[in-house]
Amino acid sequence: MIKKFKFIIKKYFENWLPPILLRYLYRCAEELKFSSYSHKEILAKNKTLKGAGKGKRAFLLATGPSLKKENLKSLAGEDCFSVSNFFLHEDINLIKPKFHFFASYHEPIIFENYAQWLAKADRELPPDTKIFLGHKALDIAREFKLFPNREVHYLYMVSHPSRNNVDITRGVQSPQTGPLMVLPVLLYMEYKKIYLLGCDHTQLRDYKKSVTNFYEKEKDVRVIKPGTSIWIDIIQEMQANLNVFLQYDFYKKIAEDSGMIEIINLSSDSWLDIFGFGNIKEVFSEKPG
Repeated sequence: MIKKFKFIIKKYFENWLPPILLRYLYRCAEELKFSSYSHKEILAKNKTLKGAGKGKRAFLLATGPSLKKENLKSLAGEDCFSVSNFFLHEDINLIKPKFHFFASYHEPIIFENYAQWLAKADRELPPDTKIFLGHKALDIAREFKLFPNREVHYLYMVSHPSRNNVDITRGVQSPQTGPLMVLPVLLYMEYKKIYLLGCDHTQLRDYKKSVTNFYEKEKDVRVIKPGTSIWIDIIQEMQANLNVFLQYDFYKKIAEDSGMIEIINLSSDSWLDIFGFGNIKEVFSEKPG
């Protein structure tokens, strides 16, 4: 029913309705879909995180190649939140992230391999690190009995979030890339300063070249379907990158509107200039808070 509603909006109204009204209709569709979601109890657990970082600083750790230039040992004892293959970092057991985030399954990754990837992370992450998954991964986690000894939280992902703030007990923006899954949680936790590391986002500069991260390619256990490519055509690639930066801008405005939260990019080789840049060495010469 909801899919049919969205189809009708797209087919008959998208090209002539004012954008503000179009967004309203899509958000209504998302609200209707959420109202019928049968696992709201997994989202209610997120209430315990509200304001948990107030007055403190947090470090969001992605996987960009700029991390190879940084000594991250100073992150020991800090509130760190990692994503994707960051668990491959040599200092993972020193850094001890509070939460580790995995984006939802998507092609061209092989489905069964996605579960194997999460199981590998479970073996290598520090024992006290908690997990965040997208709500669509709930069935996968149960089917493959993933993270049996960890606390697991879920985010309900939507294409059109209904509010210009962040409530992780309801729908949040479906992230175009991994770090955008972490930001709403850190905003909900009300950290005073959020530092970004490894958020390089230089894909367009590297288009059709080998994808690089801080780790060696052979350490990534994810496998894509034979005959497919991680690259899409240039128009789709540019649109995807535009969505990345627009989503970051969405969270920047929420942080600014709060009047209490600052997001700073410490990634040393990054196209993400929406936020002010900082230097990791200078950060660790400051007192936390």
